[in-house]
Amino acid sequence: MLFRSLSKPEKERLAEHLRAGGVLFADACCGSERFDEAFRQLAGELFPGKKLEPIPATHELFSTEIGYDLRSVQYGKALGDRKGPPALEGIEIDGRYVVIYSKYDLGCAMERQQSSDCKGYAHESALRIAGNIVLYALKQ
Repeated sequence: MLFRSLSKPEKERLAEHLRAGGVLFADACCGSERFDEAFRQLAGELFPGKKLEPIPATHELFSTEIGYDLRSVQYGKALGDRKGPPALEGIEIDGRYVVIYSKYDLGCAMERQQSSDCKGYAHESALRIAGNIVLYALKQ
């Protein structure tokens, strides 16, 4: 088991909190496939009939309307040092994202603790992505 499962009442309370204006932000440490699978399952249990969908690069989350221009961020070595918009996914309820998820690492990158095989973003890009997500959540 990757992490303790939430009970049904806990999931119901979390979904209620998210519908009332909360935002759940998560990332898979070093691009962990096990975490990715488990988080997708949890997201589907929180909002039956919904699934994580790519957040369009044209969304305000990626723009200076929120904070930083994220149309081109730097990925880490394990992802080919490429540039492009971040690969963020979410669940949208009533026109706002209540779940925002990155299958690529942000946390280790922000702490400058990435190993060379960690699938994630470069430090500065991770800070900007997380900053925009926090500002988006506060705007709601």
